[in-house]
Amino acid sequence: MPPKTRILTDKEVLKLPPMLFGRIRWLKGLGTPIGDPASGFKVLCQEHTASQFRIGAAGPEVVPGTGIWKDPVSVPCYAAPDEGDMHVVAFHVPDVHLTTFPDGKYRVRAELTGNWADPLLQVRIGYRRMEPIAFYVVLTPERHLQAVDFEVVYEPWRWHP
Repeated sequence: MPPKTRILTDKEVLKLPPMLFGRIRWLKGLGTPIGDPASGFKVLCQEHTASQFRIGAAGPEVVPGTGIWKDPVSVPCYAAPDEGDMHVVAFHVPDVHLTTFPDGKYRVRAELTGNWADPLLQVRIGYRRMEPIAFYVVLTPERHLQAVDFEVVYEPWRWHP
């Protein structure tokens, strides 16, 4: 007998801790990383701390050491089930918390890494890249569950005379 699934109520969803997760998708025709599909990607997450202000001689000024980007944290990736004609790698950013007004946020960036099994034609006439370059995410009590989706796209070489 399959396990029963239950849909959470709005109140139950609001009780969940803040979460930031996502996936990277690409067409099967673009090749695959050699070995584990997750080895073809590097996902980084940085937190921007909230700026704090004080009144200085020239007016409001940012308190030193606030409003800074922390060092990036490497986010573990894992292979996920394919979706039709697309391969999928998923990730979950650990230890996130609600961000603080006015400028607290997270930046999530995915990069291509490792060796890929390339169709020879694509190597000669183009390259793969990530779209978009990064996501900027604000986690608030109302929006504390956030998902981001990256896609690997094929870009043909442009030859300019």
